[in-house]
Amino acid sequence: MDIEKIKKFNSELIEKKITICCAESITAGLLASTIASIPGASSVLKGSIVTYNPELKISILGVKPETLFKHSAESIETTVEMVNGLVKTYSNAELYVAVTGVASEPLENSGVIKKWGQVYIAIYYNNEIYETDKIIDFIKTDEIEIRNEIREKTVDLILEKILEVIYKPVS
Repeated sequence: MDIEKIKKFNSELIEKKITICCAESITAGLLASTIASIPGASSVLKGSIVTYNPELKISILGVKPETLFKHSAESIETTVEMVNGLVKTYSNAELYVAVTGVASEPLENSGVIKKWGQVYIAIYYNNEIYETDKIIDFIKTDEIEIRNEIREKTVDLILEKILEVIYKPVS
């Protein structure tokens, strides 16, 4: 991870007095760990919950079993429900982000084949949800290296998207 990028991200949130709470699946805590890698991160990061398993998405974040069945755990529908559940559960931040995706050889889920590198991000800020559905390109060849490359690039994408959202002109 680019330390300067992380410093810039944290300072932008500090300057705007924005704290963040995360629900992570594909990144498995890497997003929160990245934000926390810079001194002073406690001014920004409220916390993160890793709901890697669909059962935790249901029991902790209130994702509907029907959503998981119909769209799979790796879908924008699931991610939006994750971020909404996070807002209801932890109402003490200004910005919330949820992320899911596919970081290994894709399997057919709920009749839908997901692509390797497919990620879904939902950001809740100022009572709006911003959705991102993107395929992360990777260059590594080893499956473990690919997984970690996808996860790291997903964190980079999330940091970029959050900055876009907080600097989006108010309509």
